[in-house]
Amino acid sequence: MSSRIKVLALLVALMFVALSTRLWFLQVLATTQFQRDARANSVRFVYTEPLRGLMYDDRGRPLVENQESLEVRVNRDAMGDQAEAVVYRLARLLNVPVRVLVARLHDKRYYSFQPIPVAEFVQPRVRDYIAEYQELFPGVDVVPTSVRAYPQGRTAAHILGYLGPIFANEYDKLKNKGYQQSDVIGRSGLEQVYERYLRGTQGIQKFIVNSNGETIRALGVKDPTAGDDLHLTIDLRIQRAAERQLREGLVRARAGTDSNHRSLQANAGAVIVMDAQTGAIKAMASLPNYDPRWLVQGLTKSEANYLYKSPAAPSLNRAIQLGYVPGSTFKPITALAALKEGFATIGGYYPCDATYTHPGDTSGTVFHNWTTANLGMMSLARAITISCDTVFDRFGSDFYNQYVQNQLSDSGLLLQNDLREFGFGTPTGIDLPSEGSGLVPDPAWAKTQRALFPDGWVPGGDILTMIGSTYVMATPLQLAQAYSAIANGGHLCHPHVVDEVVAPDGTVVKQPQGRCIRTIPYAPSELAYIRGALGSVITSGTASCTFQGFPTSKVWVGGKTGTAERPPHQDTSWFAANAPKYVVIAMVEQGGFGATGAAPIARHLIEDIYHLPDNGSGGCGGGDL
Repeated sequence: MSSRIKVLALLVALMFVALSTRLWFLQVLATTQFQRDARANSVRFVYTEPLRGLMYDDRGRPLVENQESLEVRVNRDAMGDQAEAVVYRLARLLNVPVRVLVARLHDKRYYSFQPIPVAEFVQPRVRDYIAEYQELFPGVDVVPTSVRAYPQGRTAAHILGYLGPIFANEYDKLKNKGYQQSDVIGRSGLEQVYERYLRGTQGIQKFIVNSNGETIRALGVKDPTAGDDLHLTIDLRIQRAAERQLREGLVRARAGTDSNHRSLQANAGAVIVMDAQTGAIKAMASLPNYDPRWLVQGLTKSEANYLYKSPAAPSLNRAIQLGYVPGSTFKPITALAALKEGFATIGGYYPCDATYTHPGDTSGTVFHNWTTANLGMMSLARAITISCDTVFDRFGSDFYNQYVQNQLSDSGLLLQNDLREFGFGTPTGIDLPSEGSGLVPDPAWAKTQRALFPDGWVPGGDILTMIGSTYVMATPLQLAQAYSAIANGGHLCHPHVVDEVVAPDGTVVKQPQGRCIRTIPYAPSELAYIRGALGSVITSGTASCTFQGFPTSKVWVGGKTGTAERPPHQDTSWFAANAPKYVVIAMVEQGGFGATGAAPIARHLIEDIYHLPDNGSGGCGGGDL
């Protein structure tokens, strides 16, 4: 028995010695080899791009979709010493000049180890050929990607926006948010503003690979999450009508001439249709425009020159990004300011003379009405109806005198404060990028314009602002917001283009809040009085010729024409209209008189909106301010 115990003890001792020897070998002799093996193994991340969110109009009609594209990507490091031969083969296969392909491969936005996209929308035969002869194309892959599709073509291009590549100076910030250098990002319109919702979350696969690139094992998978969809306030039918009427209106305006008998340029314009009760934008058109499909497949040289270098600036959304002198469309707003401050009354009468001079002004400045006739005494409503400048010039003097007497207090800037309450001078906050602020001129601004105001703020500053002339500037959207407040009883609504952001599972992620919580301090009787004056503009005022035959008994319309001088350019043509539920703004650069340039656009668009027959008109001669 003892001999068996001795044998067993000997075996245990030998096993212990063997185990210890093995541990010593692993920890000491084999350490270097394991370190080399460990270094040779690494974690590789494979990213799967999510499907970008879609965009729909207010009735669920698609405006932006996704489509598949086969994209050729080249990893310069992986080409090794075959780089030159690979480039020649690939150029021949893609039918692309070698110099073009080389230029794409030298894109400084990418590191040498990052795959560079060199071709999109390649045919499946290209994919199959590269896969079959992979040894001839080391470092070259053909991968399916998702790109944007625009089923409505150019329609609403400025609203929808487009995608563009990530620039080198942006990547350091964006890579921490999950972007890869080869990704695209919203560059304009809703694509830019709602990027974080539309993008989605990329999928990630982790693998352990050895030095030969062979997968040892998978560590885990996180599937991509599609981006959220945007449901817009835009009505596709009205949007198409707005773009069509603006385009036809520009052509029609070019048939006219200016005061010097030169043909009108009528080279650009904008139209807005806004729900006066909610601030929802139903249509927003800007011309010239562009085709967003160009940017999906890559701009040609001529397309790039047109989009980025043309003096027509087609990438600008003129409805929101540029400020214009508003002309007489400003008079209903400044009339309310005169009523509010007690310089005018609803029952008052005021002289409409051919000229006006500020009392006590030693400069000799004379302000002229649009007619040389003395039109006699008239009500404020009549002054709006026929667009009498000199009635408003007197109110401008009243505001200036208030400034002179109260320069050290806020009450000295009554006119400017009243205009800012309407939203002028600051962006409306619409959910579109690069919105303009316009300008409300005041004494502080005049100090920065010594060439224009060498003596500081003068009476002409307030007088010209009262008639929307010379210095004051507004975007078409600011004017739409102000006219909406007149129409809805004094609520300043927040303009917006997106009604809801909806997740892939149907959950509403975001809705605009506080759409009409701001109010303007005017009595209902004052607002009703101005609405009545706007109605008279259509039936017996400066737009009566343009709206001749329009069925106002079926669809009430009020409006105001505007003709704004813009030297050395031709006059800017305006028309602002209130209709049931909607406000319609039309503006034509270098379009001449408001009654002949912009007003016909608004009339025909209103007929389209309310399914009214086209009774002609829109060809009136003569003018208005």
